[in-house]
Amino acid sequence: MSILRIISSVPLELHPGDPTLLGWLTVAFYLGAAAGCLATALFARRIFKDGQARVHQLIWLGLAAFLVFLGINKQLDLQSWFTAVVKAIAWEQGWYEAGQRAQVLFLAGFGLVGVTAVAILGWLVRRSWRHYAFVFLGLLVILRFIAVRMATFYAIPLPELSQFTGGFRINGALELIGTAVITLTALNNLRHISAASPVPDTPTLDY
Repeated sequence: MSILRIISSVPLELHPGDPTLLGWLTVAFYLGAAAGCLATALFARRIFKDGQARVHQLIWLGLAAFLVFLGINKQLDLQSWFTAVVKAIAWEQGWYEAGQRAQVLFLAGFGLVGVTAVAILGWLVRRSWRHYAFVFLGLLVILRFIAVRMATFYAIPLPELSQFTGGFRINGALELIGTAVITLTALNNLRHISAASPVPDTPTLDY
């Protein structure tokens, strides 16, 4: 069975993911961060002066789309469907025989892809790193949260951050922290919008 056929065979059942006050607050944080990223993309030519305005626009638009997706996923619980698809593919391909080792490799692969993507973005915008340093920090925080969620689905133990916070569990707050950092960075970038260059007067010729 092809992978596309396996994916189509898994029914997409949408149901509330986190219909609590904190859950909706997290969605608001995601959408607020996405709005800041979208605004930064729209004004990229007036913020970034390194001659790579198009690259900056694509990056900030990509961030906005990613954050909107995470916000939607927060309430529609799309990761449950994704997990079901992964399990169906693993069963069809015979990966279940490897047990948890395959799940660990999958999670490690996700982490490697995430960190590599952030590193590549960092290289592309190295000339304007001051506009991105905290964005990448926020992304890494969010990716850490996603990795923990995935590990929970597959019963894979990960080091607890509480060992660094005096026993206080902060994993549930990572989404708020990450999106808040990205939002503040986007707002700071918008503060650096330079005035549009005045259009020179069109010379007239007297006959």
